[in-house]
Amino acid sequence: MIDKIETPGDRLLYAIKNSEMTQRKFAGLIGMSPNGLNSIVKGKKRLSRTLALATESITGVRAEWILSNEFPVDLDPISKIEPWDRMVLEFNRPNDMNLFERVFGEIDQQTSPYRNSIDPEISWTQKQNDQYQALIREAKELLQFFTQLDTDEGQGPFRYGLMILHGKFPEEELGNSEAAANTDSKFMVDLERISVIRGELQDLINNPNRKGD
Repeated sequence: MIDKIETPGDRLLYAIKNSEMTQRKFAGLIGMSPNGLNSIVKGKKRLSRTLALATESITGVRAEWILSNEFPVDLDPISKIEPWDRMVLEFNRPNDMNLFERVFGEIDQQTSPYRNSIDPEISWTQKQNDQYQALIREAKELLQFFTQLDTDEGQGPFRYGLMILHGKFPEEELGNSEAAANTDSKFMVDLERISVIRGELQDLINNPNRKGD
């Protein structure tokens, strides 16, 4: 009986076997060694939320059931992993501030060819570089403001804003996210500004050669 599966490791193993995969194949899908995965299955190492979310994404067995035996076992067919949790999986960094650094690091990496190139056909003008620095500075200030609020008030808009800046989620999906539901309407002006910043950054990346601007 499923309700008799007592440990997170056993529930992880159930999810793997229920998807008709070997532990070796599953370990390869999530970038883990078979021995490392086996240690988690046997309870020798802690099963992290990041691994539970990855398992949910691959097998459809809910992360909350794997972690804490919270029913139901399987995802509702119409449900999906929250955008924030997908971003956690992408960067493999469950800590909020680590994700802050990774999102800005990704933007830095995307723009580096234009900021640092010696090729005049690729490199940004000084005006474009100044615009980039101003946008990044403003985005950081807006997001850091949220981190200074009480956790209950600031976590929603911080996560919402960081996901907007990440730029990989549709607006409608973000609007229906848990982060949006936990965001007070008084912060929407700041979040709309972050959305504008993301658009201006993307415009710089997509149109690097506007030398006449």
